[in-house]
Amino acid sequence: MNKPLQNSAQMPDYLKARKMHLNGIIVGMAGMKKLNRRETKDTKVETLTIDAIKAELDFIDLQLKRKSR
Repeated sequence: MNKPLQNSAQMPDYLKARKMHLNGIIVGMAGMKKLNRRETKDTKVETLTIDAIKAELDFIDLQLKRKSR
């Protein structure tokens, strides 16, 4: 597990990096789908994973908005 940040000034940078990482995961999953053309239907695990990542991205956006005020 990641160690919590000590300096709150670094938090927006951490959140932005986490957001980029999660977006990369979604893009990577989409790229894998294009490579495997026989499999056109998303599995339940893929759907749940994408939904969880999108929820995390929404939460990060909320935190970034609060920090920018």
